[in-house]
Amino acid sequence: MKDRSVVVRRFARMMFGRGCVATIAGVLAVLRPESFLLGAMLVTGFVLGISGLFEIALATRHRAENRGWPLALGDGAACVGMAMLTLTITVVPLHATLVLSALWLSICGTAALLIALAVWPMRRTRLAMLAWAIVQLALSWIALVGEPGLVTLLYVGAAYAIGFGTFQIVSSVWMLRVAAPRFEPTVQESWG
Repeated sequence: MKDRSVVVRRFARMMFGRGCVATIAGVLAVLRPESFLLGAMLVTGFVLGISGLFEIALATRHRAENRGWPLALGDGAACVGMAMLTLTITVVPLHATLVLSALWLSICGTAALLIALAVWPMRRTRLAMLAWAIVQLALSWIALVGEPGLVTLLYVGAAYAIGFGTFQIVSSVWMLRVAAPRFEPTVQESWG
């Protein structure tokens, strides 16, 4: 029997790498904005886009074998969406980009709240999802009511990169330590 946990470990390692890049880029952008702010945002957007596309491909390829494929698909789609939003700064007017960023963060924050409700019996997971939802909703509010300008957008992006990166790192470590060793393969023949 083929070890299906390989896909779970690959997904977790990708999340860990993406989280490290996002966290480091966000911290550099906050500590040295004149040197790193715009570059860090673009690097993070590029990494999110590429890894998100890889995740979507991984999820669709292994959906018949892994019951967790919707998580990878959703995470990949969210990463591609955030990468596309990052690129709008050069195409869409600044005010529209701020509104789109606030809308995106509100949707992601609401999704995190719904996930927290879905995993309510699991206390630590619930608290982590609630905390992440609060961070995203707070950043959404800052994007809407903050001083409308490029600096606000970039700092909201840097704060999101730090939070997102940290959340990805913590999630990947949990997956590698807890989920992968207990992974039970399933055959979802009716979905193929």
